[in-house]
Amino acid sequence: MRLWEVLWTHYGSEHLHLYVCVTILKRHRNKIIREGMDFDTLLKFINRLSGHIDLDAILRDAEALCICAGENGESCIPPGTPPSLPVDDASMYYQQDDDDVL
Repeated sequence: MRLWEVLWTHYGSEHLHLYVCVTILKRHRNKIIREGMDFDTLLKFINRLSGHIDLDAILRDAEALCICAGENGESCIPPGTPPSLPVDDASMYYQQDDDDVL
């Protein structure tokens, strides 16, 4: 629950979830590489980590990665990568005219 709350705050970056993923992969990279995990095996392995992650250490390292990447790292993430914040573009919102109101 705490992880979701931290991710919803978009603390440091709206893409903090990506830095968390990188941190988890970095912590377990030796096992992943040693066992030559394919995508399905990697997905199963990561799912089994649920409830067994040192969340304080993961969040601390993810925050450090986010800070180190800075604006340069943020600019490498393609626009629209979820969970992106809404774009400040009025054309994407439906604007109702007064004439449309009954």
